[in-house]
Amino acid sequence: MEDGLVHNMLGSPVFSRCRLQVFAAWVFRLLVLGVALGAFTWNSDSVFFGGNVYFTDGDCYARMTRVRLLQEHPLAPIRQHDFENYPIGTQPHTTAPLDYLIAGFSGVLGIVFREALPLAGAWISPILGVLTLGILAVWWRKLPFGGATVLLLAVSPIISHGFLLGRPDHQSLLMLLIAVALAAEVDMWSGKPRGRISAVAWALALWVSLFEPLILLSAILLLRAGARRLAYARIPMAIFGAILLTGFLVDGFRVAAFDGHFSSWALNIGELRHASLPVVFSWAGWLAILAPIALLAGYFKKREPVYLLLFGLTLLLAGLTFWHLRWGYFFVIAFALSLPWLLPLARWKVLGWSVLIISLWPVAGYWDGTLYPDDETFRARGESVVDAVALRDAAIQLKGLPERGVIAPWWFSPAVVWWSGQPCVAGTSHQSLPGIVDASEFFLSEGSGQEILLKRKAGYIIAYEPDRVISNAAQILSRAAPSNPLAKRLYDHPRLTDFRMLYANRFFRIFECPASPNGY
Repeated sequence: MEDGLVHNMLGSPVFSRCRLQVFAAWVFRLLVLGVALGAFTWNSDSVFFGGNVYFTDGDCYARMTRVRLLQEHPLAPIRQHDFENYPIGTQPHTTAPLDYLIAGFSGVLGIVFREALPLAGAWISPILGVLTLGILAVWWRKLPFGGATVLLLAVSPIISHGFLLGRPDHQSLLMLLIAVALAAEVDMWSGKPRGRISAVAWALALWVSLFEPLILLSAILLLRAGARRLAYARIPMAIFGAILLTGFLVDGFRVAAFDGHFSSWALNIGELRHASLPVVFSWAGWLAILAPIALLAGYFKKREPVYLLLFGLTLLLAGLTFWHLRWGYFFVIAFALSLPWLLPLARWKVLGWSVLIISLWPVAGYWDGTLYPDDETFRARGESVVDAVALRDAAIQLKGLPERGVIAPWWFSPAVVWWSGQPCVAGTSHQSLPGIVDASEFFLSEGSGQEILLKRKAGYIIAYEPDRVISNAAQILSRAAPSNPLAKRLYDHPRLTDFRMLYANRFFRIFECPASPNGY
């Protein structure tokens, strides 16, 4: 009798419908992960070009130089960068976790590929991105709108930028850890035991960076105190402390001195600009602006503490995003994590999904402009690729020459280090600002810039199209450029300078400086 009942249930339409729903849910998750991978790698034509790998910005080249040094000395902590701000160097905030991830991934790829390190650097962030979405897709698979969280993260342009191909930046690892930490926090506020996961994620995030995670964790602790949820277990606290101690022993914690030129230089850094409503809408959709209000209303309606947590996080991160664009990654993560609580307020599931999809119209508009750019944007992208190829061709001319500092435009300097192996006077980190300032002084010099060459022990110069170099140097130094600065003379009249030209292509000129009496 019982066997027959079980047999009938298994063959019933209800059971078949349940299996079909589970199958459809997993197909949806896989499709979303595929969309995410496409979004994270939309720029592949710019990264893989002519058989070489070109990273998206200077900080990424600096990261890859660190990994190359780590491969040479795997157990030696990298607390000093001698390859930037030459010959003084810098004490960077960059930490070891992502370095070891890239190095380990390179070792795996090295089984198949000859040039594994650049490939590992190019692919590490998209892989971390797919891993982040995969974890959340499995973790919240039983929530009514758990798929909405993964969908938003898959299509959000700012999330795509964080996990972008050719961008081996600490933000990709930080986004993974913060997403896990916030998801664990949401579960804990919903009564689920996630203390150990939370401790590991927060501690690793603090190891990667002491800035964003420290502010977010402080906010979480304040919210816990306000909601009287300050309960801590010994084992999670011990895990948290052990990971932080390990990070301190490996990397230490360093604070850079403030440079007076920071504010002028920061005007060139996109992530330090303010966000606007249209920008936020293009990242998260129209619904994002209503999220804090709706979550607060949800708390008064249902009296569930998790609504207070999500309200506090989205409100705080929205404000920080309007302050600096760099917080946009974490705002969208927090907003996406709130969707399983936000969308059920619409009462009907179909209505909740409809509201979300319609609200993503600005996101679709952003991708339309990105994938099908206008002529001006298309030309700019092409010129950027041509610049990168020409810079590589120029920089490799210095490979194997005696080690001497290179003066180059600061935004190109990390790539010069990567391709040539020569240290540079400038860099793209704020710790390199003394070198950036000296390089700017050199290019604006009305003389030969000999004082800076001697001060910086520079033996090589890379000149670039002068208009951009001159305007940027004048901006950083907060003064007007002279009528005929050295940057213009090096590029337009290289034979009339005191330096011997070693190489020239369409965009770059390489010079060798005469040796000083001290041998520089």
